[in-house]
Amino acid sequence: MKMTKFRINITINQPPDIVDKAFMEPSNAVQWTSGLVKFEVVKGKPGEIGAIAHLHYLEKGRPHIMEDVLEYCESGRRYVSRVSGGGMDARVETILNPTDHGTDVTMFWSGTSNSFYIRLLLPFLRGMIMRRAKADLRTFKSLVEAHGVHFSEKPVSS
Repeated sequence: MKMTKFRINITINQPPDIVDKAFMEPSNAVQWTSGLVKFEVVKGKPGEIGAIAHLHYLEKGRPHIMEDVLEYCESGRRYVSRVSGGGMDARVETILNPTDHGTDVTMFWSGTSNSFYIRLLLPFLRGMIMRRAKADLRTFKSLVEAHGVHFSEKPVSS
């Protein structure tokens, strides 16, 4: 099966420990992830290999749930998750690297589908998925730089 892939990167003006804690805090996810209304840990603990979360999305008035399984964790440095649902299966790798001015965050996304129709569309959807991921990462950067580890309870519009 052919994979659709992309890589995005951003530098956040906060030290790696702050960025890591903010990234791994489940309650923060709904503040910076487009369409995400609830991040529900259903097995294990955040940051623990094998932890499973259900990601509840509401997009264009339609709810759907994706499952996120943490497959690899090098705490504070590298995380690999398998996200599946809605006919798609994606691998998301997030790497945190210290810099002189904060933390460089790089995300690698690769996805495919068992559905012939979605597999056909995925190369065309790549740009949209990548733009959304970039916008979400920019929102995350703004929130971490403004609030540190714990974001405000009020959702931020993108």
